[in-house]
Amino acid sequence: MKKVSVIAAAVAGTLLAGNALAEDKVTEGWTVNGYGHLLYNVGQSLALDESYTHRRDYHAAGAAFSGNPTQVEFTVTKGNNYESGAWSKYVLKTEYGNNEGGNGRGFYTSSSGSEGFLESGQLEFKEAYVELGDLSYFTDGLSIWAGQRYLNRQAGIITKEFWKQSSGVGAGVHYNNMGFAIMSADPGEGSCTVDDINQSCKNQNLDANGASTTVNTADFYYYGVEGLGGRFDFDLKLMKRENVDEASTAEDGFGVSVTYSRDYYGFDGWTTTALTYGQGVAANRGVNFGQWSGNWQKDDESIFFTSYGVANVSDNFQLGTELTYWDLSNDTTDSVWGSQGGLSRAFLGLTPSYKVNENFRMEAVLTYAVESLGSAGTWGREKADTDFYSATLAPVFTVNADYWGRPQIKPYVAYMSSSDSGYKWSRGGDDSEARVGVEAEIWF
Repeated sequence: MKKVSVIAAAVAGTLLAGNALAEDKVTEGWTVNGYGHLLYNVGQSLALDESYTHRRDYHAAGAAFSGNPTQVEFTVTKGNNYESGAWSKYVLKTEYGNNEGGNGRGFYTSSSGSEGFLESGQLEFKEAYVELGDLSYFTDGLSIWAGQRYLNRQAGIITKEFWKQSSGVGAGVHYNNMGFAIMSADPGEGSCTVDDINQSCKNQNLDANGASTTVNTADFYYYGVEGLGGRFDFDLKLMKRENVDEASTAEDGFGVSVTYSRDYYGFDGWTTTALTYGQGVAANRGVNFGQWSGNWQKDDESIFFTSYGVANVSDNFQLGTELTYWDLSNDTTDSVWGSQGGLSRAFLGLTPSYKVNENFRMEAVLTYAVESLGSAGTWGREKADTDFYSATLAPVFTVNADYWGRPQIKPYVAYMSSSDSGYKWSRGGDDSEARVGVEAEIWF
C-alpha cells in the first residue's frame, strides 16, 4: 500500500471527523496534546548562570542556543457538547523543564531524585481554565472563560521568541473573531538573586513595604479582517502596576499591534508580519504581558517589527525566514536598561530545508544580528554596535521530511562569532565558539 505522509493523514482525519461530528462545537471527551524538546550540547556545561549566556535575546538562534536540555509539555482537554447547543471546555497544560525557557536552571539531570532541589521550577501548571460557550441566553458564537492561560500567543519561527501573549490569571469574553479579557501576573515570580545566585524566591514580588506589585492588563482584540490579499489582526492592551514605590517606575502603559498574515510575499507559502508599539508597563514589545512586565520606567517606549514565514520553493526545498527589529528608548532619561541613548536589536535568520526522502532532510540555520547600545563601554562592550553571527548544519532523521515534520532527531554542529572580543557565548568561553550536539523534537 502506498505510504501517506503523517501530515496528510492527519488533515484527512480531521476533515472526516468534522463531517462525522458536524453538530459538535468542541471535540467530545478527553484529548491529549503535547510537545517535547530534548537537547544535548556535547560537553557543554549548563550549570547556574549558563542559562543567561544561552538566552537568545535576538543575538542568535538554533538548537545550540537553547539552555533547556529537557522540556516536556502536556495539554489535557475535556470537551462536552450538550443538547441545548451549549458546550464546555476544561484545559489543563503542564510543563516540565529544567532551564529558563522551560522551568528552573539548566542541568543535565540524573536519577538521584532530587533534581528539583534549589530550582525555580520543575513540573508546573501553565494553563488551567474553563470555557463555556453558546449558553441558552448567549448569542451564537459567544463564550466566556476564567482561569490561568496563555492568551493569543505568537512567536517567531527561528528565534522562538514570544512577542505577543497575555500570560497570567484572569477572565474574558470571546465572540466570533473578537474578545475582551482582564488578566494579572506578579512580577519576578519564580526566581530572584540571593548572594549572587539565582534561586527560587516566589515571595520576591513585593515592594519595600511588603505590598504586592501585581501587574494587570485589559486586552481588546479583533481578528480576521480580510484585506490586501490577507488577514489583519488588531490588539490593544492597557496595563497597570499596583503599589509602585519608586517615582521613576512605570505605573501604567498601553500597547498596540497590527498583524498581517498572507502567502509568502506573493509566492507559495505563508508569512506573518507584525508592527507593535508599547509605552510604560507595556514597553516589552507592546503586547507581551506576563510576570516580566514590571520594573519599566515611566517613559520607556518601544517599537517592534517582525516578519517571518516559510516559502515552498520546490517540492523538495523549503525556506524559513525571520526578520525582526526592536527599538527601546526613553525621551526623559535617555536611558534604557542602563544604556544611555537607548538600545536596539535587529535580527535576520534563514533556515533552508532540503527533503532528501520521506524520512530524511538536511537543514541549516544561518543568523546575523546587531545590537546597538548608546555608546561604547556600555555593558562592557568595546563598541556601541556589536555584530553576532551563527551557522548551524544538521542532518534530520524524521518520520516526515516536511519543514514542520515531527517527531525528529537532529544531530548538529554550530559555529557562533561576535565582533566584540570581550563577548562570551558561555561561561569560560570566547567570542567565537563551536558546539556539537543532538536535538530531538516531537509534538502531537
